[in-house]
Amino acid sequence: MADRQPSPPSPLGPDGLRKSNSTASSGARSTRSHDSVSVLGAHPYGSLHLHQPDELPLHDAQGRGDDPHPPLDPPGNLQGRKRVQFSDAPPEMLHGRSGPSASPGEARDVVTHSMGGGDVLLVLDLPQVYLVGCDAVSFTARHFGGIRDIPAGPHFFWLTHPDSGAVRTGFWIVSSGTHRVHVLQWDRFSEAMLEPSRAEARIQAENLQGFHDKLVPYHDPASVGSEPRGLEASAGRASNERFAMWKRLSGSITERVLDRVTGQRASGWLVDTTDRVKGAVLLAAEMELERRFSNHTLQSRELNFSFSQHAKTYSADALGADRTLAATDATPYMMSVMSAPDRELSEDDVVGELQLAYIAGAHLGNDACIQQWWHMLLRLILKAHLLPEHRPVLAAKLLQAVAAQLQYGSEWLDESILDYGGPNAHELRLALIIYKRRLDEVLQGLGSLATGDQLTVGTSFAKVESEVVGLGWDLRGDYLRKGKVTMEDGEEVELEMAELQAEDERGEWAPEVVELDEHGRQRDLVSWND
Repeated sequence: MADRQPSPPSPLGPDGLRKSNSTASSGARSTRSHDSVSVLGAHPYGSLHLHQPDELPLHDAQGRGDDPHPPLDPPGNLQGRKRVQFSDAPPEMLHGRSGPSASPGEARDVVTHSMGGGDVLLVLDLPQVYLVGCDAVSFTARHFGGIRDIPAGPHFFWLTHPDSGAVRTGFWIVSSGTHRVHVLQWDRFSEAMLEPSRAEARIQAENLQGFHDKLVPYHDPASVGSEPRGLEASAGRASNERFAMWKRLSGSITERVLDRVTGQRASGWLVDTTDRVKGAVLLAAEMELERRFSNHTLQSRELNFSFSQHAKTYSADALGADRTLAATDATPYMMSVMSAPDRELSEDDVVGELQLAYIAGAHLGNDACIQQWWHMLLRLILKAHLLPEHRPVLAAKLLQAVAAQLQYGSEWLDESILDYGGPNAHELRLALIIYKRRLDEVLQGLGSLATGDQLTVGTSFAKVESEVVGLGWDLRGDYLRKGKVTMEDGEEVELEMAELQAEDERGEWAPEVVELDEHGRQRDLVSWND
């Protein structure tokens, strides 16, 4: 093949840009146009808007700067438009508040509106008919554009097509309660939520006045023609009841918790059915999900919870009784993780991670988060028998969160998270029986010296106990070690259950350790033969 002759160099423009070669075009259209279109990143081609910015680069009085040309005057046609507030400051600084969720030096784009009623969520480019989940309610929406009048606090939204709800994409926002505008965009190519450009968010917020009334009200989604779904809708639950339940489910989830677990720093924290927990082994259910949705274009993210599923609760450096205590009681391990210099977790941080794992597992069907919830419940919370004495505030908050989750699963959802547990549900019943015995021992040992926070732990566990009554679990009765079971053919078989043998052999009934002599006889006893 003959070598192609190089094209003559094109003249340069005044700014150093090379002028295009018009002789290489045919009919004013490049014959290699498919090579000339640049990639637009996450935004589909044609979705970007050309607009006139109302914020221009600042120049000093002497005109110094990278741009040698003087700044343009602001366009006059923007003076009559309804303005929105756009700031790079964190929401807490913007509204004169400070708190643990504010990170020093962290910048978040904040847009506010003046329509009243609370925060607004705008979802761009969502298909015509879609199933939308909003906290404790879900509904089939047509031409869904967003939700208005969102009260202050954390809120979780998820989306999926009504005919293929196996994979769901969700996102968190933290409402300021002071008329903030949250803007997210649906990408039909990856079928996932993305954050739009800064300019797109500004455009939508400035036009909010024209369609604010058409957005779905947070407290009454059926008022704009949406079709409520799920047990919570069919039961006709009032809006205040739904919101009260949601606050119990998510009250400890803060921006700090979302930043740490998701690894994202944005106004909307994205999660998905296929997201994994960092350090966890890929489960069979997750492998099946990947096989069935091999063409799913979402990239799984890793959620980084503070309490790893594979971490040991004891240290190899500990010896004797200290090591035994750490291996049988999770209290020292939990306190060491919370006080680690790279974490410094508060009580709400720990509770928030438990709530985040439950909500992502129950609403998105995320198996990794379901296993993380079981891990925190069975291996940490119900194994931390000394926590009610040493950290009673944390113990009470964790038990209150578990009680709310059990109630939500049994009364509000079609399927409880216990249905995914298999043998974990049986283990949960035994763990609750043991926890009740140990808690009674702690409170009885403290007696009149028990503080109000320590007594609150007992009240909080009573709420958990009342929720499992519907499952036929009686935590107050004695555990039957032996009994007869009637088989299907009428034969009676005597069985012995050894599941609580270690628990029953504690204290008064614990085996006594004795010392034997060379003949195998117990020492320190009177012998008539010697």
